[in-house]
Amino acid sequence: MESLLNLVTDYWPIVICAIVVIAAFQWIMRSLFRLFAMMAVIGVILVLVFHFSPEQVIDMGRTAVQTTQDAVQKTVVPILEAELKDADISFHDDGSYEVKTASIRITGKKGESKATVYYKENKWEVDIGVLGDMFKEKLNKAEPSQTTL
Repeated sequence: MESLLNLVTDYWPIVICAIVVIAAFQWIMRSLFRLFAMMAVIGVILVLVFHFSPEQVIDMGRTAVQTTQDAVQKTVVPILEAELKDADISFHDDGSYEVKTASIRITGKKGESKATVYYKENKWEVDIGVLGDMFKEKLNKAEPSQTTL
């Protein structure tokens, strides 16, 4: 017992870090369990109470995802394409780029599929494919003609 106390007193920062890591892991696992349990309860309620088939519940999820993607394509992409006509694009030595328009700023790294979009006080991580073909074309055309900063 005495050797254990000496170990704890000698390596107390490591012990505290281990306790914090264990607590964080436990918190994450508990949150994931609650999330999955809530999704299971919702699925069971839809199947048993509202007489949906499991396939219908899965299709409802797919429909919601598709509706969201369609809404983005119909609203955000046209606005972004209008903004990109007058965009300033700059490339940096580390392989990153920055696209500035009147109200939007997009940053990312060449070759990555994700970019960060800043609009007013909001910030989103998005897939470059969501930004549309015009964004990719403008970025590819601007790269050879730009000098690095």
